[in-house]
Amino acid sequence: MHIETITRKGKEFAVIPVSELRKLMGDAEMLADVRAFDSAKAHIARGEDEIIPFEITARRVNGESPVKIWREYRGLTQEKLAKQSRVSRAMIAAIETGHKQGSIATIKKLAAALGVGLDNLV
Repeated sequence: MHIETITRKGKEFAVIPVSELRKLMGDAEMLADVRAFDSAKAHIARGEDEIIPFEITARRVNGESPVKIWREYRGLTQEKLAKQSRVSRAMIAAIETGHKQGSIATIKKLAAALGVGLDNLV
C-alpha cells in the first residue's frame, strides 16, 4: 500500500486511496467483532454468563411468564423457588399467572434465586 503524506497547519496526515480506507475500516470492524466474540466466550467459560436457549426466548415471545420459564428451566418447583428466594409460593404463583407483578424487591429476590439478571424477569 502506498501512503502519501501531507502537512496542514503543522500536522501530518496520511493520504490513501478510498478503497484502501474502506478495507482498513472493514478490517477494524471485523477485529472489534472478533474481540467481542472472544470476550463473550470467556465470560461463558468463567461461568459469568450463559447462553440463553432458544426455547426460553420462544416462550417469552409467546407471552409466558419469565419467572415460570426460568423456574422450569432451572428444574425448580414453586415451593423450592419460594424457599430459595424467601418469596411466598402464593406470590410466585400470582406472578406466574399474571395476577400480580411483584415489587422490585420481590423480583430481585427471584432473580437471585434463579441465577439470572433482573432484566431477564421484567
